[in-house]
Amino acid sequence: MKNALMMTPDNTVVIKGSDVSYWQGDIDFSKMYKAGIRFVIIRAGFGTKIDFKFVTYINAAIAAGLIVGIYWFMYAKNIAEAQNNAKKCIEVIAPYKEYILCRVFADWEYDSDKHAGYLSNATRSSLVREFLTNVQEQGYEVGIYTNQDYIQSGKFTESLVKDYYLWFAKYSSDMGKYAGRGKGGYPLIWQHTSSGSGKTYGVSSQFIDLNRGYFRIEEKKNTETVLDKVQTDNSIIKASDNPYPEPQRVLRYVKGRYLQSGDDVKWSQWNFWRCGLYLDENGLPDATQIDGKFGPDSAKAAEEARKRLGLPAGGMVDKQLIDALKSI
Repeated sequence: MKNALMMTPDNTVVIKGSDVSYWQGDIDFSKMYKAGIRFVIIRAGFGTKIDFKFVTYINAAIAAGLIVGIYWFMYAKNIAEAQNNAKKCIEVIAPYKEYILCRVFADWEYDSDKHAGYLSNATRSSLVREFLTNVQEQGYEVGIYTNQDYIQSGKFTESLVKDYYLWFAKYSSDMGKYAGRGKGGYPLIWQHTSSGSGKTYGVSSQFIDLNRGYFRIEEKKNTETVLDKVQTDNSIIKASDNPYPEPQRVLRYVKGRYLQSGDDVKWSQWNFWRCGLYLDENGLPDATQIDGKFGPDSAKAAEEARKRLGLPAGGMVDKQLIDALKSI
């Protein structure tokens, strides 16, 4: 389904928004929408890793009628690593390209500097520019997430800042003059607080970031997403259709311990569903069991899958089972 919506920078209007990552836990995006949020910027990943909740978040946000944008937290020490950040970002967000209307933002912060070690301002800026250039070449509109310090101190060069629209962070009643140093002379988005009520906006975390967007956008609910492939007839689904990220860890259930959770758990559960290991009371494939929590039912399904595939007994999802599931 093609999305005909367009975002146009316009500082005469204000739209209420938020931004989220794995740390927000479970999110009721419908409740967020009802609370007045109209756009959400979702962390797709960091460095060369996907955010464990990204696939769940973006599909739920789209289904709730929210306009979505992306941010990628950068960890890079040189141009090659900045390119690898961009490559992973592009790979992760590609299935949702038509829905990403609020740009893709490069997020370089103090932890990025801590990881990179000493960098000159010019080098730091060149890494951010390299990331943005790579993403932009794939047809995405881009921008920079930053705060007053990175502009005022010169951590980001003047030439970098003026070339891109800003998502500007300053927790104050006044965004200040540095917010206007980016492209267009006005921030595209102002992150004005990190103390929004999680309960009010449907998130599990105590607090949530709140933003003001200075752009026009025609609202239209889009409920068709790539997860529409998860349906009652799993006979037409191939392993390659799995929309979730492949696990990079061993998944197992240990009674009394905190359940492993995330989109990589959903990758495994999606395969259990596809293989007929998740059934409802009528014996039909039951996609509702794809909940992202590796509990006793997931362990039981993993054990049965291993048995059918001739793998060593156990209720865990390891590389052996991952490779086997991908091959059928």
